[in-house]
Amino acid sequence: MSVLSYSESGFDTQDDRWDDWEDEEMNTPMKCLFCAQTFQSPIVLFRHAKQAHGFDFPKTRATLGLDFYQSMRVVNYIRMMGLSDPNFEHVSGFTIDGTEAFLNDDAYLKPAIPDDNLLYALDELDLDDSVSVGSTSHVGSLSRSFKADGLESLESLRERELTTRIRALEHQLGLREREVKFVSEQFDEYRQMVKRQFYDSIDDSGVDKEVADSGEKGSGSEEVDGSNYYFNSYAGNDIHMQMLQDKVRTEGYRDFIYDNKDVFKGKVVLDVGCGTGILSMFAARAGAAKVIAVDNSDIIHKARANVIENKLEDVITLVKGKIEDLELPVDK
Repeated sequence: MSVLSYSESGFDTQDDRWDDWEDEEMNTPMKCLFCAQTFQSPIVLFRHAKQAHGFDFPKTRATLGLDFYQSMRVVNYIRMMGLSDPNFEHVSGFTIDGTEAFLNDDAYLKPAIPDDNLLYALDELDLDDSVSVGSTSHVGSLSRSFKADGLESLESLRERELTTRIRALEHQLGLREREVKFVSEQFDEYRQMVKRQFYDSIDDSGVDKEVADSGEKGSGSEEVDGSNYYFNSYAGNDIHMQMLQDKVRTEGYRDFIYDNKDVFKGKVVLDVGCGTGILSMFAARAGAAKVIAVDNSDIIHKARANVIENKLEDVITLVKGKIEDLELPVDK
């Protein structure tokens, strides 16, 4: 996250850097809805879209009564069509009749291409609904208005453009906040699932019952080793199955190890908390000279069976216990 700081406060009438920024923003090119051509003006862009691709956006917008958000959906829908079909740029006739499902689908509020300046310009068009982009009357009227009103009209247009851009940015921020909220909810669900699995494993192992029967809980006579709860939670199959079935996680480890075999080839690898031994077997197949797989839970017995099944017992040595208490079978 970056923080912008300013040495000036208030508005300096002698400081023309703001005008420079405005000029730069106003001259940012906008890509055609269909092809790769770019334009400095949305009016010119839509005139090209009508003449070259048979789509009169302002007239369609006025005829169907599309609001700002529906207009955004139209732009993003067409752009996504172009991204999915390279031949779409050659289309010479495109129309919509207002019954299309995408007009009310919020998925099309997300910009199809990064920093799409055309989306910012949608509200500033403010074209007369009866005027098609093929007509020059609106442009001439606008030009005469500037000549009549002078600088005040130009400043008014710039202020309206800035307001429009701010609204578009606020809308993009809203979309990002919704995405973050969705990811956070998904993460919370995953965390609750792991938590439930953790305590279910403890209950299944009978640790609580053993502690209660021994009278050690709350007796104050001898402190129970709390790490047993942790290790016993990994003794069962279910939690390992959840991790192995997480393809992004498991294949991420695999791809890194296999794509960097030079890091592992001929080396001694220590796998702490080896679980089912999956990472140890990846390392062995990447060329490690020796792999020491350590785990303090009973899952190591399953790991040993997996290693034997994959005929890697000559490379992988499995050791049960806490890493801080073990003497490993290597010098270093």
